[in-house]
This record gives sequence, C-alpha cells and structure tokens, in this order.
Amino acid sequence: MQKFTTLITGTTDTATYMAGLFFALIGLAFHFKVKVARRNAISKNTPYHFSWLFFTQDNLVEIVFSVVAILLALRFSVEYAGTQITMFYAFGIGLTFPKFIAFMSKIQGKARI
Repeated sequence: MQKFTTLITGTTDTATYMAGLFFALIGLAFHFKVKVARRNAISKNTPYHFSWLFFTQDNLVEIVFSVVAILLALRFSVEYAGTQITMFYAFGIGLTFPKFIAFMSKIQGKARI
C-alpha cells in the first residue's frame, strides 16, 4: 500500500499532497464564486434565484475536469513545473486551471472548424 501511495503522490508526502488539494479546492471555489457572481440572473436559461442543483448540473463537467486537472498538476508539479507543492502554488492551480482548460477547449474548437 505504501508503494501505491508513493506512486499516486509522487515525491510529496501524503499530508502535503492532501493539504495542497485542500487549498487548490479553495482556489476552485473562488473561481466558481466569481463565475456565479457574473451570471445573468434575468436570462430565460437560468433561474432568477441561485440554485445549487442548477449550478451543479450546468457545471458538472467543468468541475470534474478541473478537479482531475488539479490532481494531475499537484502530482506532476516536480516533474513538469520543477517545483515542490506549496500551499500558494496549490491555491493558484485551483484558481487558474479552470480558465486554462476553457482556453484550451476554445483553441481546440477553433482548430476543428
């Protein structure tokens, strides 16, 4: 089991990895807070009052891919970015990765036209 944990978390100990994930999820929550604040409440496609059910259904794919990307970014931080996991790095990953994924998706969408 120890080898499995080491393969999952890399050279980072499990406690640091989990704390980094916690701060990355806080960054992700800030990202979605800004997204919710910018929503068009008077649009016929969205409820006037905020709904957790609508929010979850509307953003489920983005949430899942963001969490997966965060897990991968934390795991490969040493190999890819050349840096150990810090809580500020993890927070920044959580805050910026959803935008990065959306940007890459937009570029990919334009390439297929």
